[in-house]
Amino acid sequence: MPIIAVVGSKKSGKTTAIETLVKGLTKRGYKVATVKHVPEPDFTIDTQGKDTWRHAKAGATTIISVAPNEIATIKKADTTKYSLEQIIKDCQEDTEIIILEGFRKLTEQNPTVPKIVAAKTTEEILDASKHFKPILTFVGPIQKEATKLKIPYIDTLKEQEKLVNLVEEKVAAQVKRKRKHKEELKIQINEQTLPLNPFVQKFIKNTILGMISTLKGAAIKGGESVSIIIKSLSKHD
Repeated sequence: MPIIAVVGSKKSGKTTAIETLVKGLTKRGYKVATVKHVPEPDFTIDTQGKDTWRHAKAGATTIISVAPNEIATIKKADTTKYSLEQIIKDCQEDTEIIILEGFRKLTEQNPTVPKIVAAKTTEEILDASKHFKPILTFVGPIQKEATKLKIPYIDTLKEQEKLVNLVEEKVAAQVKRKRKHKEELKIQINEQTLPLNPFVQKFIKNTILGMISTLKGAAIKGGESVSIIIKSLSKHD
């Protein structure tokens, strides 16, 4: 799953850059998910006194609110060890690009996650160039200092298409492969989904469908959706 991290200090232009990317990429047909890191320990997206808040206070760990134009899921969980794998898992299956806002500690030295760094000062630019690898571009209110480095600078207020083009060039090949080799088979053990390459998916799928086709009442024509559920039984069952 292609992941782009937009990092930087407060009021440096991170959200503006993400808005530009989401608007531009979705217009070009990509399915984008955004994930924002909120560092405040007591923060909650819920509103005190509302029914969903009362559900959580009563002990519910997952609360789903369904409105005419929105579905909101609130999960009460310890996220101190939240991983990139968990972020990918929590995004919808049809997501093609994930854009992170923040998550510095999680991504700064991860070479598989390109970074867009928003900066306000020369010091922030120099600090970022030492700690973040790799950096796609700098954005934010500083321009002259950024252009002194080999890393490019993009003005998100005037060069929106340039920023979108840069990211698309980075992720297009991955998205194309994902679309071509769309997962035909998924194996999940409890809540963990096992990674399967296209060859293994095809082999297991054909084996299972071949076995099912021998069962009475099973007519396999191709394109079927098949689910096999195995539950652990207690010693007394």
